[in-house]
Amino acid sequence: MNFYHLILLDASGSMDCIRQTALTGCNETVQSIRSMQRKNPEQNHFMTLVSFNSDSVTNYVLDNVPVSEAKELTPADYQPDSCTPLYDAVGLSVLRLEKKMQGEDSLALVTIITDGLENASTEFNAEKLKKLIAEKKKNNWTFAFIGANQDEVVEAGKIGISNSLRFEQSAVGTGRMFRSFSKSMERFCEAAPCMTAEERDTSFFSE
Repeated sequence: MNFYHLILLDASGSMDCIRQTALTGCNETVQSIRSMQRKNPEQNHFMTLVSFNSDSVTNYVLDNVPVSEAKELTPADYQPDSCTPLYDAVGLSVLRLEKKMQGEDSLALVTIITDGLENASTEFNAEKLKKLIAEKKKNNWTFAFIGANQDEVVEAGKIGISNSLRFEQSAVGTGRMFRSFSKSMERFCEAAPCMTAEERDTSFFSE
């Protein structure tokens, strides 16, 4: 089975205070997925990591690479600045990944990590993105929303995402969030092949 991991990391200016912890967390996430690949050789894991802000709506730090080939992120790869085109980043990245996926037994996991609200998109609004996400969820795509400084359940719901998690925007809180995310991802990848679409849509962060 092929797993396509798409992680969208907010790179707006307000994320600068947790820049180093976010970098470390992303590298630990790659390591966790790499470990899953080793434990389950029948699975193939591919990584896409997008950092986004209004200066660079879709900065592809990793672009659908086999996890065994995923590079270590450096400070040059992640430089928070400017505003938050959240809807455009998600919509454009999903459409791009869709063209790269191969195999009927493929699953896509899209995770959004943001500390603020949408405020700079020009191509997608909440309604358009919600429609796209609904279409993808019918075809083995799962979406998760991780947010700080907001009601993450409400903001995720605006674009049709049921899996949501709140984190505290601090070094400790961000580190804790990435550890929880990695554990949830490991559980999910073990169970996902046997889950229904409804179960995948609601149980990502469940213990």
